Amino acid sequence: MTTTPLAGGYWNEVLRLTGDGVDWVVKVFADQDGWRLFPILPDDEARALAVLRGARVAPDPVAYLPRTPERPAVLVYAWVTGGPWQTGTAAVAELLRRQHAVAADGFRPVPTASDGILAEGERLLAGADPADAAALRALAPTRPVQAAARRALIHTDAGTGNVIVGPDGPRLIDWQCPALGDPAEDLFAFLSPAFQVLYGHEPLTAAERAECLEAYGDREVLARLTALEPALAWRFAAYCAMRCVDLARADPDGSARYARALALSLDQLEALR
Repeated sequence: MTTTPLAGGYWNEVLRLTGDGVDWVVKVFADQDGWRLFPILPDDEARALAVLRGARVAPDPVAYLPRTPERPAVLVYAWVTGGPWQTGTAAVAELLRRQHAVAADGFRPVPTASDGILAEGERLLAGADPADAAALRALAPTRPVQAAARRALIHTDAGTGNVIVGPDGPRLIDWQCPALGDPAEDLFAFLSPAFQVLYGHEPLTAAERAECLEAYGDREVLARLTALEPALAWRFAAYCAMRCVDLARADPDGSARYARALALSLDQLEALR
C-alpha cells in the first residue's frame, strides 16, 4: 500500500491510499472549537456522502471512524479520478441541480434570510482590520429578503477548488460543512469572483455565468440568488477581511489572496447596489 499526502485543505490531513485493489482518500479531521462560517463537522461529512451515494454528486463513502477521546475522526472515501475544474459551468450547474434534489434531513440549518446572513457577516467583522470593517459596513445591503420556502442539502463551500472533473463528469469533494439551506448559496459560491480567485481562477466571464444559470434552470432558486446575492457577497467579504488578519503573519501569501478576494467582493457589492 502507498500513502501520498494531498494538498488543498487548510485544516485537515488528507492522504491518498493506493494498492491491493483500492484507491481511497483518507481524511483525518482537525479539532475545532467555537463558531465558524465553514466549520469542521466530520459526522456530517460522512452522512452527506452516504445520503448522496448514487446521485453522481460526491465521492462514494468507504468507511467512517467517529472521533474518540484517543483519536480524531477519520473518513475514507473513493478517489475521484480527474482534475480540478477549469472550464464548463453548465456541467457544474447540472451537478448542483441534482444535489439540491436529493432528499435530506438532520443536517444543521443555516440562515436563509438576509438578516441572518448579515448577522453572521457582522460576527466575522469582529476579527477584521477596522478600516476594512468600516468600508464593508458602509456597503451593507439594506433590502430585506425573507427566508427560503424550502431548504435543500447544500455544500456551503462549492468553490471551483472543490469540483473535480473526470470521465463521469464533475463531482463535489470536501463536504466537511454541509447544511440545510438555500440552494442559491451554492450557486453563489461557485459564481462568486472572490471564491474563484481563492481557488486560483480568474473571475468568471458574463457568458460563463449566464451559461451556469441557464443550465441550473430552476426559476425560484435563480430569483433567490438575485435577491440574496448582496447579503451573501457581504458576508463572504467579511470572511475574507477576517482571514486577511488571521493569516497576515503565518501565511502572508494566503493573506494576500484573501486581500484580492476582498477587493473583488467590494467591487461586487458596489455593482449590486
